[in-house]
Amino acid sequence: METFALKKVKVEQLRVGAYVEKIDHSWLATPFLMNKFKLTSDSQIEKMKKAGITEVTINTEKGLDPLEMGPCPLPMKNGPSPSPIPNPQSPIEFTALPVEKLLVNTTLPFDVHIKKEGGYDLYLREGLPFHSEVQRYLESHNLKTVYIPSGQRGALASYEKETEKAKELYGEGIAPGFESAEKVARYNEYINHYVPMDGHMVTPGTKLPVNLYVERDTVVTLILARDSVIPETAVFCERSNGKLKENLLIHAFELEAYKKHIKDMLQKNTRSDKEGALVLRTALIKENTKLITKELMNNPRSGAAMREAKDSVSLMMDSILEAQPSFYSLTRITSHDYYTYTHSINVSTLAIGLGMSMGMKQSEIFHLAVGALAHDVGKSQIPAQLINKPGKLTEEEFKSVKRHVTLGYEALLQNEEVSKQALFPLLQHHEKMNGKGYPHNIGGDKIHPFGRITAIVDVYDALTTERAYKKAFKPFEAANILSKHADEYDREILKKFILMLGKQNMQAHGG
Repeated sequence: METFALKKVKVEQLRVGAYVEKIDHSWLATPFLMNKFKLTSDSQIEKMKKAGITEVTINTEKGLDPLEMGPCPLPMKNGPSPSPIPNPQSPIEFTALPVEKLLVNTTLPFDVHIKKEGGYDLYLREGLPFHSEVQRYLESHNLKTVYIPSGQRGALASYEKETEKAKELYGEGIAPGFESAEKVARYNEYINHYVPMDGHMVTPGTKLPVNLYVERDTVVTLILARDSVIPETAVFCERSNGKLKENLLIHAFELEAYKKHIKDMLQKNTRSDKEGALVLRTALIKENTKLITKELMNNPRSGAAMREAKDSVSLMMDSILEAQPSFYSLTRITSHDYYTYTHSINVSTLAIGLGMSMGMKQSEIFHLAVGALAHDVGKSQIPAQLINKPGKLTEEEFKSVKRHVTLGYEALLQNEEVSKQALFPLLQHHEKMNGKGYPHNIGGDKIHPFGRITAIVDVYDALTTERAYKKAFKPFEAANILSKHADEYDREILKKFILMLGKQNMQAHGG
């Protein structure tokens, strides 16, 4: 792209047919899926004005140059109005596609639109996965047909051909790549018996009091014996820098030794404003919270486990209050697969950040964060092969998994360390504002603010967490999906959440 093709223009100067190359807002604070797109309607320009966008960069090689067209023609006082400038882009034609032809966890090579009054709304853009959360939304709204641009029918034909085999497996509840019972057993073995380790714990030149393993395509291999000096090899140096996707693991049998090691490091790691020390302390707090949350999930009725969990929440809150970069570090995905306890930490951290953005008192945020940390404790009472099933759940299996809400609630009711406020995130994180959630199908004002907050951050983290059989959404993609599902969430809280993500994104990248 040549730089001379780029021009900055005021929003009021824009015309249909111009190609927007960049918007002068963070992507999370704009009403658009992408910062690069061609203007096809005046309503898009109006959306920019309402969002407070004053200036954009256009690419004159990809679209019209409104500055060369002169001002918009005004109606004549006498005689007919001049003919409008023709739309340089012909109206898009669409092809109907039954939703049942889209396979969960496959990447779609075409844009997906939903038909709405007055036209078609872009729902998923080309290259995004058809996530189970997206399928759930379409089913709950009785949307059985979606639409793709007719110009992408070739991509649709290729998709249907490439997914013929996957469709057969999908009908049997099996994800592609997990056709063999051996692969499924291996996956469950590593998920259930190993714990992911944060890459910051493997500093070359130091020792670990536990055996260290690496997972590649569900195969777990020992790479370092306990008490060995960590060498300066790629698997350690690049993993600590976040460049490799393999999970570093420890066996569940060695959790106590690892937990003691983390606590000793936390005591030695004094508070510091230096970036390296701050990053390490944040990683230690998250690692400590992860191990405590795992213990809580195994025994949710334990007062001692809940007291430790509450202490961990206090540490996380203090860390975020002392240094905002801690928030971004705490929410970064450090394992490349789904674990209920790491998901719980992410949900709790996001809830803390959102509570702060909403101006909540610290005491309120504490109860919210404790409840968010414990929101999925009931999953420990659901068969692990269902929680970690690499494929679509049957209707009966899904009913069984949905019981985790009431099972967790009943368990924590017996724990004297849990406040009544902290029970709302657990009991209501699957309720929807439109009343189409579970377990009680309540909606609107019947959902406590803690339940509304946790519902948003729970789905966001699920969308942005990768699994061995499921591609994750990037943050801006997940935020866009949430905005498409606005009838399910508290609109004001959702707006604050998206603005909070945008602010954190800019801070994390020096914006």
